[in-house]
Amino acid sequence: MHFLPDTLYLLVNSIGLPAADAVGLAPGRGEEWAQALEAYVAQAGKFSKLDIVYVPVQPPPFFWDYNCGRCKYWTEPNGCTLVEGWVARGGWCAIYMPPAGVKPFTWPVRVIQDAPRWLAEAPQAFQNWFQPAPAPKDGGPPP
Repeated sequence: MHFLPDTLYLLVNSIGLPAADAVGLAPGRGEEWAQALEAYVAQAGKFSKLDIVYVPVQPPPFFWDYNCGRCKYWTEPNGCTLVEGWVARGGWCAIYMPPAGVKPFTWPVRVIQDAPRWLAEAPQAFQNWFQPAPAPKDGGPPP
């Protein structure tokens, strides 16, 4: 039995147990938690988005790299094996689990490693960002 609200309980365990497993504080607990989530879904059905506080974007800054597209349970093109309905690749929920081989809390390293690529792509990505909308042909105010 647990004493935290259900969503907070899911969040703490989904992030904390894999992290404790990865650093050796609680060996095997991350995988045990993943199996418990999978067993729950097999018995009771998928979690609703409300139950797991799903949002279609990542909340900053603590969870920057913890998004649906990088989760153990992500399925192409827009799904999840644990959550019902359409799921955004860049979304986030309380039952994020890192995929096999990815250690929890390693996103800052990936951000630093990816920075040169992001900087190289930035001019192309933003080249049309600030172009004003074309003036209407009838001389009225722009759209």
